[in-house]
This record gives sequence, structure tokens and C-alpha cells, in this order.
Amino acid sequence: MSMMQEIDKLMLDAGASVTYRIVNLAGNKLYVEGIKTVVSFGVEEMDFQLKNCLLSVKGENLKINYLDKSTCVLEGKINLVETK
Repeated sequence: MSMMQEIDKLMLDAGASVTYRIVNLAGNKLYVEGIKTVVSFGVEEMDFQLKNCLLSVKGENLKINYLDKSTCVLEGKINLVETK
């Protein structure tokens, strides 16, 4: 079983629903699942609408490396990731 599957199982066992995933890889890449829409993007800040909240990413030299219907991979120096 993969690490993400293990995390999903733990969340479900605890009664929590998993609507998005965020994985920060050493502060240089950010993997996000569960995106509904890209709200704004720039080299210092990007915002994404998730199912129940807004995801805000702040950093330096940010760029979207991969984007599909609900998944995104950002690259750059990731300084802050927060949900609102």
C-alpha cells in the first residue's frame, strides 16, 4: 500500500473525509490534488480553489510545472502554504 493510501485509510478510520492532498517536497515542489479552479497565479503567489477552501501558495520564482483537471505540480522556492 502506498503512503498516500495509508494516509487516506487513517483519515477515513478517524471519520475525516479527504477532499484534497498537498505534498511539499523539500520546499522546491508542491503537489496538490483536489483543485477545482486556478484563482490566480504569479511568480510570487498562486491561489487555488479547493472543494471547501482556498489554497494560497507564496514563494519565489513559482511556476506551474503540471496541471490537469484536478492536479497541479508547482516548482520554485515554496515559502508558505496555507488554506483559508
